[in-house]
Amino acid sequence: MFADHVRIHVAAGDGGDGSRSFRREAHVPRGGPDGGDGGDGGDVVLVAEPGMTTLGDFSRRRHVRAAAGGRGTGRKAHGRDGADVIAAVPPGTVVRVAAGGDADAGAWLGELIAPGDRLVVARGGRGGRGNVHFATPTHRAPTHFEKGQPGEERWIELELKLIADIGLVGAPNAGKSTLLAALTEAQPRVASYPFTTTTPNLGVIVFDDERSAVIADVPGLIEGAHEGHGLGHAFLRHVERTRVLVAVVDGAADDPVAEWAVVADELRLHDPALLERPMTTVVTKLDLPEVRDRWPRVRRRLAQTSHVPIAVSSHDGTGLDTLRVALAEALDEAETRAAAAAPEAPMRVHRFDPLDAGWRVVAEPDGLRVRGRRIEIAAAKTDFENAESRDRFQRALERLGIDAELRRLGAVAGTLVRIGRAELEWGDDE
Repeated sequence: MFADHVRIHVAAGDGGDGSRSFRREAHVPRGGPDGGDGGDGGDVVLVAEPGMTTLGDFSRRRHVRAAAGGRGTGRKAHGRDGADVIAAVPPGTVVRVAAGGDADAGAWLGELIAPGDRLVVARGGRGGRGNVHFATPTHRAPTHFEKGQPGEERWIELELKLIADIGLVGAPNAGKSTLLAALTEAQPRVASYPFTTTTPNLGVIVFDDERSAVIADVPGLIEGAHEGHGLGHAFLRHVERTRVLVAVVDGAADDPVAEWAVVADELRLHDPALLERPMTTVVTKLDLPEVRDRWPRVRRRLAQTSHVPIAVSSHDGTGLDTLRVALAEALDEAETRAAAAAPEAPMRVHRFDPLDAGWRVVAEPDGLRVRGRRIEIAAAKTDFENAESRDRFQRALERLGIDAELRRLGAVAGTLVRIGRAELEWGDDE
C-alpha cells in the first residue's frame, strides 16, 4: 500500500525511579544510604531505510512507544536503560509536529534525505537519582530519592517527498504511465481515462552498464492544482525533489499546446524554480494517425514556448532511443548546475520559550495549573508519598514564588493544583 502522508503518536520511555535504600551489613550499624539511580528511558528514532518508497507500514502502526528505564536498587546499582525503538521511513521523509493540543503544532522537526539518516523524534526521560546523592554532613540518612523523568510524547506528521532523478509531469491521461513502462521495467496501472494514476509510480531507467536513474510518474495535474484541486498537492509534493523534469504532452488532446500550458502554469504558481530545471519535452501517442498528421504544427508551436520536443510512441518504440539520449544529457546538465551552485549555509532557528526556565499559574474550571518546564519536571521526579520528598518540593515552590502566586489566585485547603502529570490537593498552613 502506497502512502505519502501519515500521522502517528510517538512516546519515549520514562526514566526509571531512583532507589531509597540503606546499606545493611553485619557489624555496620550505620551503613548510610546506597540507593542506585534509575535507568534512562528509550528514545524513538526514525531511520531512512534504503529502497523503502512508502509510509504504508504506519497505516497499521499508529503508535510507537519505547521502553522505560529500570528502577535503581540497593548497593548503588544502576537501573537498566530502556531500549530505543527504531522506526524505518523512506528517504525523503519530512517530519513535523502534528496538530492535536501541542503548542508547537506544525513545527518542523527535521527531514531524512540520505539512506541511514537518523532523527530522534521523542527523547527518553532521564532516570531519577537514588538517595545516596542526597546525603550531607548534617543529614546522613536521607529518605528522599527522585522518580524518573517522563519521556517525551507527541503526535507527529510524516510527509514523503519522493527523491527521483527524473519526474514525468503532464495532464491526466497524457501517457505518463505508459511512457514509464516503456522506458523501464515498471508495471504501472494503465488505462485510457483520466486519473488512472492516483499514487506515484517509480522505475529505473538504464542508460548503460554503469549508469541508471530513478524515474517517477506522478498523478496528473489539472488547473488549480497549486490550490489543491484534483490531485494537485499529491502531485506537486513529489515534483519538488526531482533533478530533471519531462514535460509529457498528450499528442491526442484537442489542443496539446494549450493543455501543456495549463500544467506549466501550475508548476510556476507552486514554485517558479521548477521551470528553471533541465526539462525535456515529449509528445506522446505518435502511433496514432491523427497525431502524426498534426505533429509538424505541434512541434513548431511547442518550440516557440519551450525546448524542441521529441515525438514518441510508447507502443511501437518510436523516438524512445532519442529520448534516452536527451534524458542523459539533461542529467549531466543538472549535475553541472549542482556542482557550480554555492552551498547554502544551514539556517538555525532559535525559539524563545518563556516557560522553559520560568513558570506561570493559570486558572482551570476545577482548580489551578502551574506551567513551566523545570517545575513540571521537578513534580514528575517527586514521590509525593514520601514526606521528605514532599517537603523538598514545597520548599521549591516557596523559593520560586509559586506558593505565593497560588495563594494570590485563591488556593485554599482542598484546591486541586495540577503541575504536569501530578494532581495535588492544596493543604492548609499547618
